[in-house]
Amino acid sequence: MFNFFKKNKKEDPKEDSKVLAEKAANSKDVREAVDLYSEAIKIEKEKSTPDKYFLSEIYRFRGDIYFSQGVATLSSSDWLHAIDINPENGIAHNNLGIWLTIEQFAKPDFKRAIEHFDLAITYCPDRPDFMMNRAVTKIKDGQKEIGKSELEELYKQGYSDAKIAMERFC
Repeated sequence: MFNFFKKNKKEDPKEDSKVLAEKAANSKDVREAVDLYSEAIKIEKEKSTPDKYFLSEIYRFRGDIYFSQGVATLSSSDWLHAIDINPENGIAHNNLGIWLTIEQFAKPDFKRAIEHFDLAITYCPDRPDFMMNRAVTKIKDGQKEIGKSELEELYKQGYSDAKIAMERFC
């Protein structure tokens, strides 16, 4: 996964947030993973100098699990925590942008979603999937020509999923 899961040998493994996060990442049981991430968050937050990048990622990972299970409020809450701790967490911005477009979770807020996609692209400029998410959201927001143009450009650059998005949304 990420090399920040490496164990700090000075700490008791039962109380090491990175060991717990690694176990959570490798767990096949959703509840266990959520519990392990929750404990890792608690331990990391209690440190005199918590690793903010790591803490942000733990919140993001737990939010991803909640989202995969359809637990909308907890997923968005965790991504917001991840962004509060590390405003440059591009993946959390992207995930929150997606969340803001899904009607089953809340009334879509395309403008806020686009703002989060813009930030996601700023912090992760090599992620064409984030660019595609923004383009599709622009189309849904009534900016059809701009969104279509962005998808066409992504396709020209070799991102084949952009063609699928054009066929579906344009």
